[in-house]
Amino acid sequence: MSRENVEIVRRQYANSQSLLDSKDLRPDAQFDFTDLYPDQPVIRGVAAMRRFRDDGPWGRSTRFAAERYFDVDEETVLVFTRVTSTGQGSGATLDTRVAQQFTVRNGLITRVKVYADRQQAVEAVGLAE
Repeated sequence: MSRENVEIVRRQYANSQSLLDSKDLRPDAQFDFTDLYPDQPVIRGVAAMRRFRDDGPWGRSTRFAAERYFDVDEETVLVFTRVTSTGQGSGATLDTRVAQQFTVRNGLITRVKVYADRQQAVEAVGLAE
């Protein structure tokens, strides 16, 4: 099952469409950016996530490129990701590397948690020795 989950997550990076348009995403999925934005509550649902994306400083310019996949357990896939964006108003560019933790249940992505610090993500999912 876990290998299938890695493939589900891998498709999200291989496809040019937004994760928010993916058939592999539950409509009530949770998006946790609290590591990046401590005052931001966990976002629940695709519609709320679209509003967060569209109203934010980066809008739809954000692009994600997977650098490494970790098959953590039966429900968890960790991905080291390069994120690039251009500010909607400022034109400033962002080029950073984060970790994204995906929870996949019954073939659907139910949760995405983003970590600013990759080592912290590795430790959080229990891969650190």
